[in-house]
Amino acid sequence: MSELTEYELKKELSENRLRTSYLIYGNEAYLKQHYANLIAKKAVSANMEGFNLRKFDAENNNDINELIESTDTLPIFSEHSCTFMKNFPLDSFYSADKEAFENWIKDMPETTVAVFWQDTDEINPRKNAKWKNVISVFTKYSASVCLDKMDQSSLVKTVTGGLKRRGCEIQRDTAFYLVDTVGDDLNLLLNEVEKLAAYKKGGVIERADIDAVCIKSLESNVFDLSKAILSRNLSKALLINEKLFGDRERPEMILGALAGSFIDLYRVKASLEGGRDAEYLKDMYGYKNTAFRLRNAQRDARRLTMVQIKNCIALLSKADGELKSLASDGKIIIEKLIYELYEQII
Repeated sequence: MSELTEYELKKELSENRLRTSYLIYGNEAYLKQHYANLIAKKAVSANMEGFNLRKFDAENNNDINELIESTDTLPIFSEHSCTFMKNFPLDSFYSADKEAFENWIKDMPETTVAVFWQDTDEINPRKNAKWKNVISVFTKYSASVCLDKMDQSSLVKTVTGGLKRRGCEIQRDTAFYLVDTVGDDLNLLLNEVEKLAAYKKGGVIERADIDAVCIKSLESNVFDLSKAILSRNLSKALLINEKLFGDRERPEMILGALAGSFIDLYRVKASLEGGRDAEYLKDMYGYKNTAFRLRNAQRDARRLTMVQIKNCIALLSKADGELKSLASDGKIIIEKLIYELYEQII
């Protein structure tokens, strides 16, 4: 058995080859839901769901005995039965009885397709030994599938293909701009593709179309805020901040995203001073899917001294402490921070 890639899973399902159990995890919510539902659909036809599809949500029912009984139930007038489990605490079951857990997965009936969909849980096998062992059991006896967020190039390919199927074209640099604007949440990105296609009604998608109809992510808006500050455009920075608060963004989220931009600057500046370019940091700090942040930081870092960047990070830290004070006004704190950051770089 194996740890399946998305491509391998998709191929197996297209060929109607089903495993007895699947553990689906990762940080890309849309893909996890899509494939969990697709496996269930492949296992049980729509007209037989009432007999052969049993759904569990740990929020409402996490009875392990009921779950085990469900996976041991024979199908009625069908080849397979499917037990569909959302956010079941498999790590707890594994910890309580490792042998029983392994035997359960190993001896799953051939007529059963069990889908363990970890929707909201953040599972990092490198940091959590229990989940690492759970994953290894699925990998050994059936299949585990890690569905993480796509890198920018893959998102661009998805956007381009989605628009093409809807009668629109988009240039590669414009598709990158769309991804930068909306963010890397695939569900939100596909919604914006639908909106763009409906708005354009064919033809070539331009940046102006994206600006006209697409909703910017918090990260994209804060990137514009950071860019305005670093470009020494105080009035534009304040206007963007007004928009952020008008959109009811939480001040701590604004501060967090803004701090991320300056941390990028610090890392890149340190790398440049050490004789390396920003690319050196891609794997070290997990920028694999967000390499554009390093490119932007490299451009801006050349205009600032390390002292300026450190002073800006100190101001961000001070603002964080002020936001955590119950008596503080978040909007005033962020506005004051913008002025202070501006004063550091002029």
